[in-house]
Amino acid sequence: MKRSQNYILMLTLLCCAAPSLANDWPYWRGPEQNGFSRENAPVTSWSKDGENLAWRSDVGGRSTPVVMNGRLYEIAPVGEGESRQERVVCLDANTGKKIWEHRFNVFHTDIVENRVGWTAVVGDPQTGNVYAHGTGGEMFCFSGDGKVLWKRSMTEEFGRISGYGGRLHTPIIDEDRVIVSFLNSSWGPMAKPTHRWLALDKNTGEVIWWSAPGGAPLDTTYAVPVVAVIGGKRMLIVGAADGNIYGLLARSGERVWSYKLSKRGLNSSIVVDGDYAYVCHSEENYTTTEMGAVVCIDATKTGDITEDGAVWRHDGLTVGYASPAIANGRLYVVNNAATMLCFDAKTGKKIWEYDMGRVGKSSPTVTADGVIYYGEQTGMFHILKDEGDKCVSLDKDTFERDDNLVDEIYGSPVVANGRVYFMTRYGTYCLGEGGGETKVEVPGIPTETADTREGHEYDDFRLVPAEVTVAPGESVKFEIRRYSSAGSKAFAPDAIDGKIEWAVKGGHGEVSSDGTFTAAAGGFGAGIVEANIKVGDKQYAMTPSRVRVSPKVPYSVDFENMPVGSVPPGWIGVSKKTDILEMDGGRVLRKITSMKFPSPPFMRLRSYVGPSIEGGYTVQCDLMGQAKKKRFKPDMGLINSRYRMIAMGMGDVLRVESWSPLPRIRHDVKFKYDPDKWYTLKFEVKPDGDKAHLRGKIWPRDEAEPSEWLIDVVDSSPNTEGSPGIYAYSTNTTSKSDGPENYYDNFKVTNNE
Repeated sequence: MKRSQNYILMLTLLCCAAPSLANDWPYWRGPEQNGFSRENAPVTSWSKDGENLAWRSDVGGRSTPVVMNGRLYEIAPVGEGESRQERVVCLDANTGKKIWEHRFNVFHTDIVENRVGWTAVVGDPQTGNVYAHGTGGEMFCFSGDGKVLWKRSMTEEFGRISGYGGRLHTPIIDEDRVIVSFLNSSWGPMAKPTHRWLALDKNTGEVIWWSAPGGAPLDTTYAVPVVAVIGGKRMLIVGAADGNIYGLLARSGERVWSYKLSKRGLNSSIVVDGDYAYVCHSEENYTTTEMGAVVCIDATKTGDITEDGAVWRHDGLTVGYASPAIANGRLYVVNNAATMLCFDAKTGKKIWEYDMGRVGKSSPTVTADGVIYYGEQTGMFHILKDEGDKCVSLDKDTFERDDNLVDEIYGSPVVANGRVYFMTRYGTYCLGEGGGETKVEVPGIPTETADTREGHEYDDFRLVPAEVTVAPGESVKFEIRRYSSAGSKAFAPDAIDGKIEWAVKGGHGEVSSDGTFTAAAGGFGAGIVEANIKVGDKQYAMTPSRVRVSPKVPYSVDFENMPVGSVPPGWIGVSKKTDILEMDGGRVLRKITSMKFPSPPFMRLRSYVGPSIEGGYTVQCDLMGQAKKKRFKPDMGLINSRYRMIAMGMGDVLRVESWSPLPRIRHDVKFKYDPDKWYTLKFEVKPDGDKAHLRGKIWPRDEAEPSEWLIDVVDSSPNTEGSPGIYAYSTNTTSKSDGPENYYDNFKVTNNE
């Protein structure tokens, strides 16, 4: 390594290890990611009528705020009906006055209206930027003043999967990376559905790495990772949808160890103290038949540590939603029935327990003097005190609405600069006088230990970006980044002292000797760019990068040049659900139905053809639906700008909709299609100032296009961009009977006239 690089690395490590005197709360679980504030309690009593209440805002939701640089940031639902949206809001932390907000639509998700705003935003103290993972799958990077610096559409680009329950993952910041996880199924080898972690460059949104350490997902989950230096290695400790805990190298996502914990997915986040990771859950244990456990894991180990990794463990404790807090040598957990338990963090000895209510979903926050803030789901906000051998209540307030409904609390309290902040379903509250004149020292992350084992300096080479989409003729230059096997050294991507051999496999293009990939002319393509390096007598293979080629509008696809049995390259969501087959002397795309996969995710096809593009285009396709048992007909349709237009086989209507669980937009007109007959569907979305016209028509393919639109709807809160695509739903697919199939041909995307 060059001397200048050694100097930069040394400064980086010193910065990471240095203590901070700021009392901000930029992360969901606080500056140390553990629910602990080194401040003393700002208040020990308060009243909604004014005592110790600094301010209240009408911004409410399910989330936890963050506080940074005198501002409070949170994510929340807003609007009603057709105007129902999600927003990131910035408030003055001292006054509660709104400084800015950014509203955005919800789309391409089964999440219902009252689960919007599940995630928390995360702040980056280094840049002042704020990151948000929206319900529709967009990852935003905002400046502190609300400017969108970049965004990625993770559903349309990466096949992010969301259920109806709202369980989405909060992003975290580590060094130059913003890291978020989700279940996904995209293209190529990553079409296999699983729980994956994605690291993006926090400044550009560029993909740095993917990691999929686990097995088949059992649930949608929302456990947030924690970054820690353990055994000298910078690690990411994560709870997964397969019920396991994993230790990953933070700079590469490489798995170091695994601990099998639960037979369902994990929702409670992990906290770390020294070399120990503390985890909990409320489902059936992997090693026993009891429900739930609280476990202290020795995170310095490697490999499968299920048998010998537990320092201490208590089975039979159902702590499945609230995340632990660790403070003053004690571990605090809240079970599903809202009982708080306190343990000695080193020995696991239970010290006390305290009943707070009925439902424990949010997570506790503990101060340096042992005061505990907690919001119980049914609308009770507690201020408690750990008095050593017992817990006592200092204050309790209940939130009730005028209509006698509960003002629920799902998020966790924040302690920052002499104040306490928390969000209820219908408001945000700030308690205490504040001021923040007294700063307390927050220790930095421990210094990493360099990996000096012989032969390990060049262990891990990676190409960045790790995934990219380009149009035919466009180019992208790949960087080479290298890491030690311990993940403790990050090297700048300068010239490598060795011979590099570049190659493209199935990627619809070529790569030059300096690592520049240029996409070939023509249609869609997908593959990898890889590089091999020889340093001395040693040969190293780099982790390859995924490259998708997607043409710009206008384009058309007739499937004739695609092999029978294959799927369109780079299309999101088509693997295992579609194939190319011969029909009537040509080739078409078939939506497969099978009694082997009768679940709704398999029965439904939402395929995104290329990345999100600016609105103002038309999608057209020939399509045909079968009939099963002469009466079951599938749904078939198109996607344009995050709207769907669907010929409903069993409903005998042509429907346009967006965010169907609400639905935000839905309009039906009568239309009955005949099975086993080809039709042409045309779907136009035309932006018009602050609204959009959604127009569609469908007609038999062998007839002339009608002049009139069958559907013409105006959306006053329009989607302004989105991927084109195709939609299908195979009605009446069961474990004993295949459902009706769909067929697609002559898919076209054109600019509006």
